[in-house]
Amino acid sequence: MEMQTGNHLLLKGGTVIDPAQSLHAVADVAVRDGYIAAVGTDLPAEGTTTIDVTGQYVFPGLIDLHTHICWGFTDIGLVPDDVCPQAGVTTIVDAGSSSWPSMGSFRRHVAEQSKTGVLGFSNISLIGIPTAGTPECESLKFINVDRTAASIAENRDLMVGVKVRLGLRFIGNNGLDPLRLAVEAAAQLNLPVMVHVGNTPCSLGGIMDLLRPGDIITHTYHGHGHGILDDHRAVWTEVVEGQKRGIVMDVGHGAGSFSFDVAQAAFERGFFPDVISTDLYTSNVHGPVFDLPTTMSKMLNLGMPIDNVVASTTSIPARVIGRPDLGTLCVGASADIAVFELQEGKFEFQDSHRDVRVFPRRLMCTRILRDGRM
Repeated sequence: MEMQTGNHLLLKGGTVIDPAQSLHAVADVAVRDGYIAAVGTDLPAEGTTTIDVTGQYVFPGLIDLHTHICWGFTDIGLVPDDVCPQAGVTTIVDAGSSSWPSMGSFRRHVAEQSKTGVLGFSNISLIGIPTAGTPECESLKFINVDRTAASIAENRDLMVGVKVRLGLRFIGNNGLDPLRLAVEAAAQLNLPVMVHVGNTPCSLGGIMDLLRPGDIITHTYHGHGHGILDDHRAVWTEVVEGQKRGIVMDVGHGAGSFSFDVAQAAFERGFFPDVISTDLYTSNVHGPVFDLPTTMSKMLNLGMPIDNVVASTTSIPARVIGRPDLGTLCVGASADIAVFELQEGKFEFQDSHRDVRVFPRRLMCTRILRDGRM
């Protein structure tokens, strides 16, 4: 992947999609000293390194809101710089692999070592997620609300919210108590909770009753018990109302949490995700997830408009985590930019239930800049 690192750079002639500015047009993007200097037509090329991106898309650098990247001290963690550049991802967010005892390790070993921007949700359990199957909330003794809130407050440049996995195999007989405690911790800081769903102790509507606008449901289109669809394959009314109330619906694909059938039925009824994320970790990076553009391509082929796909990986996750400086190409923003081709052909994709489908379109990243350079 060819990269340019000059202080004055011009991406010329691409189709720019920046939902934060309601922009979808053929335009040039000028970068100066690591920041967006201008977006417009026929920008002057003199004194710049000019790259012709005619026929390609220019997006803000992508944000992957749900991943696992604590590679030094968990079994599931990926190295951010190994997976992000080729995917157009300039900011990657860990979803609860670490917690208050391991937050320092997350900062020093992962965030400070990465050229990719790194952020994270703190697990409500002190155990974090050292392995995919760890029952971290099996005992409420593992949860300390005040300690969780205090550690996040001390690391607000790094931590963006609280994560809780509410599947039965992670919570034992504790029902909704881990969720209530996660909301209590997040509310102290006015930050969002991200809730892992699928085989939960009650319906999704019952879980959403405990959530506030801005809180996140991840694994929206899983194919397990207590999902978004009723017996008639329609989206539950309480789920639709929850999204309208401001609860953020996140894809969170993962190795076991995305069903083509569920997503297709929901999309046909106009129920699209607010955020597209991968739940990328060691067991799915070689399939079926691979990367964020693959997940975006699935959503696009299932009928999600491309402007929505881009918003769901840029401006919306940026807003959800309180970082409006990310996910945009507005003048003065850091020059985090991803250039993509929309390829046409016959491309094979697989969901988390071994359902394989052949789709005609695929998004492929061709160039990426972070802070105006590699």
